[in-house]
This record gives sequence, C-alpha cells and structure tokens, in this order.
Amino acid sequence: MLLACRPQVQRRRMFMTMRWCSRSRLSSSVPPVQPARCPRCLRLARCLTTRKVLVSKPTMEEEFLRFEEDKAMGCGNLSSTLQKLYMWERKLLQEVKAEEEERLKYDRKRQDLQMLDEKGAETEKIIATEKEIRKLSTRISIAIQVVNTISGKISKLRDDELWPQTCELIQGLMRMWDVMLECHQIQLHAISQAKNIDSMIDGARFGEDHMDLIKHLELQLLDWTTCFAGWVNAQKNYVTTLNDWLRKGVEYVPEETDDGVPPFSPGRLGAPPIFVICNSWAAGVARISEKDVVKAMQAFASNVLHLWEKHRSQQRQGMMANKGMDRGLRVMEKDEQAMRKALEAKNKKLVLVSDQTGVSLSAQVLHGAGPQAENSSLQLSLRNIFEAMETFTAASSNTYKELNLRAEEEKARVAGESGSSVP
Repeated sequence: MLLACRPQVQRRRMFMTMRWCSRSRLSSSVPPVQPARCPRCLRLARCLTTRKVLVSKPTMEEEFLRFEEDKAMGCGNLSSTLQKLYMWERKLLQEVKAEEEERLKYDRKRQDLQMLDEKGAETEKIIATEKEIRKLSTRISIAIQVVNTISGKISKLRDDELWPQTCELIQGLMRMWDVMLECHQIQLHAISQAKNIDSMIDGARFGEDHMDLIKHLELQLLDWTTCFAGWVNAQKNYVTTLNDWLRKGVEYVPEETDDGVPPFSPGRLGAPPIFVICNSWAAGVARISEKDVVKAMQAFASNVLHLWEKHRSQQRQGMMANKGMDRGLRVMEKDEQAMRKALEAKNKKLVLVSDQTGVSLSAQVLHGAGPQAENSSLQLSLRNIFEAMETFTAASSNTYKELNLRAEEEKARVAGESGSSVP
C-alpha cells in the first residue's frame, strides 16, 4: 500500500501552497497573490505545465491493489485521498494564476486611467476605462472567493480523510515492525546456535551444479540488499514529502532566542494534528539509519562471492593442468565475465536507491580487498546481518509506538476541544 502511494506523494512536491491558519499567527484563508511577487507560483506553474497527466483505464493489477487497499484501510483509500488532494491543489494553482493575470490587467488599467487624467483626456475615454477597472475588480473578487472555496475543500480532505488514514497507516506500520522484530530475533537466535558451518563449507567439494547455486545465491543477495534499501527509502521519502507539503501551508518565521533558533514545531503554532504527527514522523524516521544493515548484507554477499571465486579458481587450476580442457576453460572464462557484468549492474542499482557508496563487490573480490579479506566467515557475517536487522527493527518499532501514542494524544486533545469522544 505504501509503495502504491509513493507516485502520488512525489507529485505533491509541485503542489500549490495551501495556507493553513490559526487565529493569532496565521491568515484565515489563501491570501491574494501579488502580481510578480510570487516566484513559488511561477515555479510550480512551469513544473505543472511541462507535466503530462495521463488518464487511462486502470489495469487488472491496479484494480486488485486498489481493492486490497480498500479492504485493508478502515478509514478509506489512502491512494484515492492523495489523488484527490493532488487534483484540488492543481485546480488551486490554476485559479491563483488566473487571479494573477486579472490583477496585472487591473494594474495596467489603473495606470492608463492615471495617464488619461494627467493628459486631460475626453470624458468618454475616462468613463470607459473606469468601467473596465470595475469589471476587473469584480473578476478578482470572484477569483479570490473560488480560491478560498478550493482551499476549504483541501483543508476538509486533509483533516477528515488524510488524518485518520495517516493514523491507520502508522498503526499498521507499528504492527509490521513488531512482527519483523520478533522474526529477526528468532533468526538471530537460530544462526547463533548453529555450529561448524564454516568448517563444513571449507571441507566440501563443489560440482558445477553447486557453483551455479552459489552464483544464483550471490545475485539474490544483491537483489535483497537493493530491495531492502529501496523499501526503507520509500517509506522515508513518503513521510518526508508529505511533511514538506504540509509545512508549505504554515506561515512560520524562525525566532532568534538566546539559545539559538528553536526547531520547527507545528504544535506551538496551534496547527491541526496531522501537521504535528507528520513533523514528528519525519524527524523520527530520519534518526533511524539502515546503513549498518546494508553494510552487513554487502559483507555477507562479498563472502559468498569470495567462496564462488575461490572454488572457481580451483577448478581453473585443475583444467589448466589437463591439456585437453581448453574448451572448458573458455566456457569458464565466459561464465566469469557474465558474472562480473551481472554484479556490476546490480551494484549500480544499489547505489541508485540507497546512500551507499564505494567500490563494487566484484572489484573488491578481484583485487583481494573488501569485507571478505578481513572476515571470510559466512556464519559470522550472516549473524551480523540479523544483529543489525534486530537493532534496526527495534528502533523502528519503538519510533512507531511513540508516534502512535502521540497520535492518540492528539486525537484526545482535539476531541476534548470539540466536546466529542475519541473514535
């Protein structure tokens, strides 16, 4: 569900500013945009005018995912809510741009009227110009009303649909991390209790079928590393983008104090609960790093590749001693070249989806460097994965428990202010 929401959330980077207000510190509606003084609007306009919105019939897979999400979400379809917010924000931007154009025309007519007065122009021209100015003023007033109406619809969607769906998503992620923590604790215990894994592997003689399995395992390990890093980054990108969009709707000017600039706090501004929770959510996930897990995964994959290279080298030496194995050597070299290309491609993909940098695993093995040069124990490197995973999932579980507790407190606060009961 979260990955399905990601494209809609990424598009929201281009959304028009939606002004949220509190009684004392923020405006009560979307303020009139002054002509030639809104670079954000112009920037967003360029983004949206160059983007093509494709409306096509959904595939069977998309319909199934939508159906599954409808069943999973008790508060409605989160993807649908994000799409509606995107469409209303797009409409808001169009109306603001239209209002800006009318203001520019209005200012030009005011200048024309002033010039006519200074030149002593005919009365008919002055009256005609004043009439056009009144028409433009009426259009501007209507445009402002439309902008305020759309802003109200966005606020209602945000508070009535996005807020409860966000709470439900947080609860689901909290349960997910709890289950994952328990699973990784079991896995860590199992690998810690295992004995003589490395000695059994060192004494084994591998045939060609075994070598193919090791090669397949290596490529699967790199896919696992890439998917894990991409999955975690997708969650972080989701909440970061959502929080960035919400912050654009808050008028906030940092205040200098003796202790420096205080951190941004929507709660101190009296913002609605979703502002508070998403800000805490973004800060919470930013403190959790998956780098130790990815590093441990890479070390284990490097050891597996080192094992493959070691036995492949032994096979090569045996063939070189046999003069009739030239064709077998050529086949082996071709297989090794294909393996190197596959490794390079998968490591490039890993760099694209994570913050990891460094030499590719295939290059590390070929030059005798990398994690396997310091520790070639498969059992120890596998245990390191689950130790790092246990730490990571425990931190994630605690973060979402605290976040869920904070969300419940915000619900109770709002319910107390409105005199209703917490659902």
